[in-house]
Amino acid sequence: MTALENHQKTVLVVDDSVEILTAVRLSLEPKGFRVLEANDPFTGVRLAASREPDAIVMDLDMPGMDGIETVKYLKRIEKTRGIPVIAFTGQVHALAGHLTERGFERVVDKSSGLESLESEIEDVLVHSAA
Repeated sequence: MTALENHQKTVLVVDDSVEILTAVRLSLEPKGFRVLEANDPFTGVRLAASREPDAIVMDLDMPGMDGIETVKYLKRIEKTRGIPVIAFTGQVHALAGHLTERGFERVVDKSSGLESLESEIEDVLVHSAA
């Protein structure tokens, strides 16, 4: 399944690393996804509420408010409560079991690569549309 088959799905990527934001965008856009970028959690919350993306990819370790607190906040907002959030992190082994309990639909280790992230995004979009 491609984003074009999904009528141009929008993915919000929240990460304080410009390199990660760029890599994810360059990976998803050729597959037909519209990519929104936020380099801090506060901008991510504002974009999520105003643009209502189909999915959110969230780093955990960010300054100001970490990814876990950001998702907790997003789940309290009516407009963003139902948006699936995928953790894209280097902290998978320490936190994986706890993340789904805290509002993340999926967890992807950054070291597993962008193909794994793409697969999880497509899968979560299929399941959220069902």
